[in-house]
Amino acid sequence: MSSHRLIRRSFVSALFASLLLSFLTGCSSRTAAPEPRYAPAGDLLDIVKDFQRLAKEDTYRFAIPKDVTGVNIMKATLVRLDDYERKNPGQYGDIVQFNKALALERLREYDQAAALYRKVADIGGRLGGEAAKNAEIVDNFLRIFDRTIASDDPFKYIAGLDDKVAAWNGLIKKHQGMHYEFLARIEEERIDRAKVAFVEANRARLKEGNQLVIVGYSQLVTKHQPSKNIQRYLLDFGDFYLLLAKDYASQYDPEGLAFDFKAFEQFIKSALKLYSEVAQVDGVVEKIEAQAKIEATRGYLEKMTRLNR
Repeated sequence: MSSHRLIRRSFVSALFASLLLSFLTGCSSRTAAPEPRYAPAGDLLDIVKDFQRLAKEDTYRFAIPKDVTGVNIMKATLVRLDDYERKNPGQYGDIVQFNKALALERLREYDQAAALYRKVADIGGRLGGEAAKNAEIVDNFLRIFDRTIASDDPFKYIAGLDDKVAAWNGLIKKHQGMHYEFLARIEEERIDRAKVAFVEANRARLKEGNQLVIVGYSQLVTKHQPSKNIQRYLLDFGDFYLLLAKDYASQYDPEGLAFDFKAFEQFIKSALKLYSEVAQVDGVVEKIEAQAKIEATRGYLEKMTRLNR
C-alpha cells in the first residue's frame, strides 16, 4: 500500500473519531440534568431555605405564595419534608418537624401544628424554646377556633360570633408585628364573613333583614379593605343588590302600575357600582367575573325597562 493511501486512511479515521466525539458531546448536553430550580429538592437546606423565604408573606393581605412549579408553597413543603424524612430517617428531626409545624399553622391546621411544636420542644436543642412558645400560641388559637356557639336562636348565634371576633381581635393586638397577627386577622375575617352570610340567609326572619345585610356588607368591605378577599366581598355585595332587584321585580309586576321603576333601578345601580369597582382593578382573577356580571346586569335592566314602558 502506498504512503499516499496510508495518509488518506489515517485522515479519514481521525475525521470520523472527531465527528463521533462531537455527536456524543451533543447527546450529553441534550440529556444533561435539568436546571437546578426545576429539580426535586433533595437537600434539607434547599427545602427550608425556599420555604422560609416565602413563608414570611402576610397571607391576610396576599394569597399563599406558589413555588416555581405553581404549587402552594405550604403544601409543597409538607410533601418535600415527608419525602426527605423517608429518604433520611432520623436526620435533623427537630428542623423537619418545626418547619412542618410552620407550614401547617399557615394552612390553619392548628391541632397538627401544635402537636409537632410540642415534639420539637421535647427534643430540646436550639429550636426547643421557640417551639414551646409557638405551641402555647397555637393552643390559644385552638381554644377560640373550637369554641362552640349556640345555634338555637339567631340572636344568640350572632352574639357568639361577636364574642369570637373580640377574642381574635385580642390576639391580633397581642401578637402585633408577628406572623401570628395576620393569622389571627384571617380567623377574624372568616367570622366577620360568616356573620354576614348568616344574616343574609335569615333575612326573612329578621326585622329589617335586608337593611341588616346591607349594613353587614358595608362593615365587612370597610373593615377588611386590605384583605386579599376584598374583591370577592365587593362582588358578593353587588350580587345581594341584584337579588334585591329581582325580589322587587317578583313582588311587583314590571308591566303593572305598582312597579316603582326608580326603586328597582336604584338596586341595579348599586350592584353595577360594586361590579364596576372590581372590574377596574388589574391583576385580580375577579375582574373577568365582574365584567361578565356588568353585562348580564345591564341586559337584565334593559329587559325590565322594556317591560315597564
